[in-house]
Amino acid sequence: MLDAFRSPAYARFWIGSFASNVGTWIQSVALGWLVYDMTRKASSLGMISFAGYAPALVIGPLAGAVADRVSYRKVLILTQTIAAAGALLLAGLTASGSLEVWHVIAIAVGTGIALTFYMPVAHSLVPVLVPPNQLLNAISLNSVNFNLARITGPLIAGFAYGAIGPAGCFAANALSFLALVAIVWRLDLEIERNPPGGTLRSELLEGLRYAREDPLIVSVLVLAAGISLFGFPYIVLMPAVARDVLHLGPDGLGFLMGAIGAGAVVGGLGLASIGDVSRKALLAVTSAGGFSGFLVLFSQATTQHVALPLLFLLGVTQVVCVASLNTTLQVRVSDAMRGRIMSLITLCFFGLSTLGSLILGWIGDRVGIADALGAGGLMIAALAAIIVVWRPAMYAPVRPRESVVSSR
Repeated sequence: MLDAFRSPAYARFWIGSFASNVGTWIQSVALGWLVYDMTRKASSLGMISFAGYAPALVIGPLAGAVADRVSYRKVLILTQTIAAAGALLLAGLTASGSLEVWHVIAIAVGTGIALTFYMPVAHSLVPVLVPPNQLLNAISLNSVNFNLARITGPLIAGFAYGAIGPAGCFAANALSFLALVAIVWRLDLEIERNPPGGTLRSELLEGLRYAREDPLIVSVLVLAAGISLFGFPYIVLMPAVARDVLHLGPDGLGFLMGAIGAGAVVGGLGLASIGDVSRKALLAVTSAGGFSGFLVLFSQATTQHVALPLLFLLGVTQVVCVASLNTTLQVRVSDAMRGRIMSLITLCFFGLSTLGSLILGWIGDRVGIADALGAGGLMIAALAAIIVVWRPAMYAPVRPRESVVSSR
């Protein structure tokens, strides 16, 4: 189950990433509660999330092209340092009592730009740190990392919000980014690569062409886009659900987020324990269907006791789907295209999920947040059904694609 930890570099990077992820979730919960308290609009939560991840929509593919030609180590250190600076600025403005929504949006955009360059590098780094037969295990453990932090961070935030205030939560996030910087600083992450010979524009177009001409890659990206746009916003909109539907406080929100993380940890560990799965794409579309059903049921929950087990199951199916989609692409693409293709799924998971948060938040202000989330679940179910019928490539075992499309 923990085979990937046999690589000391992977183990250290996992620890640093965990610290960073815990801090991110502490800030996310604290900021969501603070902004919703300031505005009492679900659309404000979507707006803040959109501001943070909009850079992934605009420059995500470009970040992937950069990842294929620059030092992984330098990108990781620079982006995490910028993110730490943003968290410290947010803490300072909050502590001084001068924080306004536009400040949050501006800081979110700046941090989002940095993280847009961080994500494809972080994804591309995994095959460098572990051998091919441990790739699914490593990616599953990455999901465990993120979601174990989703348990720990929100629970800490729920109680820390009252003890040290939102400013203290933001400062803790800054320290978590710097912890990852300290670990990466000591890692040797330089690898031998054949640098692309064309311009960034030609490399970007080549990556898009490479993705478009492979039916499996296209299917994976479409499914990732759909579940990100219509499903994943439930996490961003959780403060509105907690306060207006379930009538909970910050600690209650922490338990809701922790339930998602607990389910995701169980799903990730379960996926890691079964080892390699040949039909990874089929597993992804099946888990997406399960996710959609649980989201529809969650949208009808009116008490915490009903919501918690459904959120646990959402966490399980979400992590299985994401890890399967991610691994499918990692196995399928060539090393020369890895950064560019992984930037496309990063665009889906982060850019489109935040666009969905903006859309569903706007709808939620008008028809109710529960109905908005339920409609999103039905959209995912319809998309999964279409892919199952029209994309037979999703049924076959996933194998590497041998050839690379050349620039034209």
